[in-house]
Amino acid sequence: MAQHEISDEILRNFHLFYNNFPFPVILVHKDRTILGMNRKATEDGYQTGVRCVDMATKEYHKGCLANKALSEQTATRLVAYFDLTGTVLDCYWIPLAGSDELFVHYGADITEWASERLPPKQCDETDDGVACSCG
Repeated sequence: MAQHEISDEILRNFHLFYNNFPFPVILVHKDRTILGMNRKATEDGYQTGVRCVDMATKEYHKGCLANKALSEQTATRLVAYFDLTGTVLDCYWIPLAGSDELFVHYGADITEWASERLPPKQCDETDDGVACSCG
């Protein structure tokens, strides 16, 4: 695993902005090595020096938009249901301004709010395509 240098200023600013975020947030190198993490990520067992793509199954990472975010130098977003966790996550990959190698990544669990707007899988749509018929 390659060693990556990260300035104290970048790490300090990362913690300033994300330590109190209620979901795991990671600072990642373009090779997917985790360089920093917020308090919640630490509590959830994330570790620096580990590649994020080596966590969980490859299937879990199939929607990764890190390459797109880095090449376009703009935040990218994916809202999706993840079978592995049984949650709807609002995911972002945000490149650091002025860097083509570092990005911030997080997935906010919005299941509670999304479930109010999405029909359950076991429900069939009625003829009008709007209401759930499972009662």
